[in-house]
Amino acid sequence: MGEKPLSAKVEQIVHMVGGTGETSYAKNSIVQAKVILKAKPIVEEAIREVYRTLFPMKFVAADLGCSSGPNTFLVISEIISVIHDLSRRLDISHESEIQIFLNDLPGNDFNNIFRSLMDYKKQIKEDKGENVVPFYVAGSPGSFYTRLFPSKSVHFFHSSYSQMWLSQVS
Repeated sequence: MGEKPLSAKVEQIVHMVGGTGETSYAKNSIVQAKVILKAKPIVEEAIREVYRTLFPMKFVAADLGCSSGPNTFLVISEIISVIHDLSRRLDISHESEIQIFLNDLPGNDFNNIFRSLMDYKKQIKEDKGENVVPFYVAGSPGSFYTRLFPSKSVHFFHSSYSQMWLSQVS
C-alpha cells in the first residue's frame, strides 16, 4: 500500500465544524463575512462584465470553498442580485436563469446549507418580488485541486478564504 497523496490527506484534515452549534463555522465566520462584503463591489463588477459580454440564457456560477453557514448565502445573493438587476435593466429578450454550484470538500456540512435553502428562497422572493430570476443551487463536493466541472460549463468562479490552502498541496 502506497502513501496517500498530500491532496487526499488535506481533504481528510481540513474541514470546518458543521452544524449550527457554538463552535460551528456557521457561528464563527465573522471575519470571512467581512472579507466577502469588502470584496462585494469587485465581485459584482466581475459578474456584470461576464453577463454583459455573454448574455447567457443560463448563467452558471461556482463558489469554490463555500463552506457552510450564512456566508454561503452572501455570495449567492450577490450573484442573484446582479443578474436580476441587469436582466431587468437591459430588458433581455430571453428569460435568464441562474445555476449556482456550491463546492467544498466532502466533509463540508452541505446538509446545513440545503436545510436553510427554502427559507433563503422565500426571503429572496420577498426582497426581489415574485419575478426574481429563477435560480437553482446544487452541491459539488470535492477538491478544487481536481476537475469539478465540464470544460467551458461555468461562467463565473468565486472563492473567498479558500485559496490560501493552495500552498498546502503541491
